[in-house]
Amino acid sequence: MIGRLRRPRDPFWGDGRGARQTQRRLRLEGLVALSLAIVACGVTAAMWLRTLTPLVDRIGLR
Repeated sequence: MIGRLRRPRDPFWGDGRGARQTQRRLRLEGLVALSLAIVACGVTAAMWLRTLTPLVDRIGLR
């Protein structure tokens, strides 16, 4: 009667407390890795823009 809030998973995959902790840790590691990748891309784009700004001013595109 009450639907699951999470997506369905294999009930026999990862039984026990240790498996749940491992799954939680892996999810957290994935989020941290994704966050670091997003920040790294943003910093790279910001540095490119900062480097190219004097060139744009010299050419007169702005």
